[in-house]
Amino acid sequence: MSLQFELSKTWQCALIGGLVPAMFTVAQVLQSSSNITFQGLFLGSAIAGYLVKRHGGTGTAAGLRAGLIGGLPALWSLKGLLMTVPTVPNPLWFRAVGLIMTLVVGVWLLALPVLVGALAGRFGGWLAERRGYPRLPAAGS
Repeated sequence: MSLQFELSKTWQCALIGGLVPAMFTVAQVLQSSSNITFQGLFLGSAIAGYLVKRHGGTGTAAGLRAGLIGGLPALWSLKGLLMTVPTVPNPLWFRAVGLIMTLVVGVWLLALPVLVGALAGRFGGWLAERRGYPRLPAAGS
């Protein structure tokens, strides 16, 4: 029994466009988790959108996924906050509010690169369309 796993073209292009920005994000989080800039996320997502549009896919979907891949390491910066909030000697309601605020920051840390990635992927798809992709087969062939 063989186990085959095949990625769609959208995911392949998203991995190409998202892994390099993810490595930069990991480096920034390890260096200083208080200063994350998501370097290269727009460019990587635009490349993913361009590549997938060349194969007839949707640039926005590839850019969104590239943004998710590139921004996911930023959640590592919340580790210290999640460890600190429950141990602070404050009333239970204060710790609960702190935990909720930490989760809201986590959602924001993930939503921002996904939004930027989707917009950049759409831009990359637009560039591919301007260059004549996807090329339609000639009539009668």
